[in-house]
Amino acid sequence: MPRCLLFAGPSLPDAGDLVGDSGIEVLPPVAAGDLLRLSLGAGDVAGIVDGYFHQVGAVRHKEILALLGAGVRVLGASSMGALRAAELDCFGMEGIGGIYADYRAGRLAADDEVTLLHSTAEEEYRALSEPLVCMRATLSRAVEDGVCGSDTAARVIATLAGWPFGRRSYDGLVAAGREAGLDGEAVREIRRYCVTHRRDPKREDALLLLDVLHRASSGETSAPREKPAVNRTSFLHLWQVGASGLGIGDSSHQGDLGVLRACQLFAPGYPRLHREMVFEVLATACAEECGAGAPDTGLAETAVRHGEHRGLYRLPADPARLGFLEQWVTRTERDTLTPPERLATFLVRSFRVRPGLTRDELAIQRLRDRPFWTEARRVVELAWEVNDRVFAEHQHRDLNDLAPEKILGLFAGLWGVTRDDLELAAMDRGLDSLDSLTMAGRAFYLLARYNPDLVGLDAR
Repeated sequence: MPRCLLFAGPSLPDAGDLVGDSGIEVLPPVAAGDLLRLSLGAGDVAGIVDGYFHQVGAVRHKEILALLGAGVRVLGASSMGALRAAELDCFGMEGIGGIYADYRAGRLAADDEVTLLHSTAEEEYRALSEPLVCMRATLSRAVEDGVCGSDTAARVIATLAGWPFGRRSYDGLVAAGREAGLDGEAVREIRRYCVTHRRDPKREDALLLLDVLHRASSGETSAPREKPAVNRTSFLHLWQVGASGLGIGDSSHQGDLGVLRACQLFAPGYPRLHREMVFEVLATACAEECGAGAPDTGLAETAVRHGEHRGLYRLPADPARLGFLEQWVTRTERDTLTPPERLATFLVRSFRVRPGLTRDELAIQRLRDRPFWTEARRVVELAWEVNDRVFAEHQHRDLNDLAPEKILGLFAGLWGVTRDDLELAAMDRGLDSLDSLTMAGRAFYLLARYNPDLVGLDAR
């Protein structure tokens, strides 16, 4: 059976009761990054009703496209789901309900039509304001029932549309009517009607989506859709790597990327592991793409030959033609390494998915099952315990206040390299620049600076 998920909050606060024992998983309103944290595959179904957008980033279009590209069926209705479906239905996202249809047709345009202020999940997402789309529907019914004219309703709606979404409510109708220049008693009558005849198209559409999920969870299949071709941009790559090892609601530092950073920063043997990984990947690529390699050829030699096959240089290495290596090796290495050794070092330090993207994903896959991975995760936990304790006492400061030079100086000392050679030492550990080292080291600075005995890792 497919895995079926429902992201719901204030539009359907009783979703947990409504799904019953159907097997549908109810999750909080979706936020940026959440879809990438799910283990979904072809045939699974994700239904998006509600989504956060203000206090955290909104779910990204590229995340939805990534699911669609993987063969996941993605439904949208009611609120954030309706918005994203109206934008992405041409790529295969399925929009459900009248709100989606109104956005798709241009009858609704503003995102804040479906927005409201609400309480927490623990308080069952109790509404603290009224979505404008619901007020439109209720006032439309008031016109149908002869409580007010269409012009009066339009003037009230126009006024409410100019208000911040958190201010909109039926209690505010009198103030809105006054601002619109309407008769006070007439508006009070409208308010009384609206309170007792409230319409909720958001809930209606959410229930329609839930009905589709129920049918999917019981085995009903939908018509096959062509999967969109999704370009894995640098942004999507970074978001996916950052989501590795995380569940919905986890802090970003709890994922695999933070553990990898601890390994890169504190394991004395990490440069050797990184070097072996690079040579193995390049040697494999050479065998697959070039048909090169022989049983008695080492990985490093094969990797160096692959560089020639790709047009980076010519072999045998002529020192007079290797001037480009100057920026990739230290002064000591220039004097002590042979030309092939310098080329091998260059391949390790320049190894990228594409410019600006290191092979973090590959490193995580290869190291996650090693014994020291658990030790590294503990280092991450200790680092954030220290950070939380320190900045709870100094709430006017945070990690971003740490000076980059302090961070870089700390790791130059830990690694036993000069400041001039620090960037190359970072590349030996899979970090592509001093900026990357600064970002990676920032979260660990306080722990490593004041508790250096707690950060040692034995990476084998």
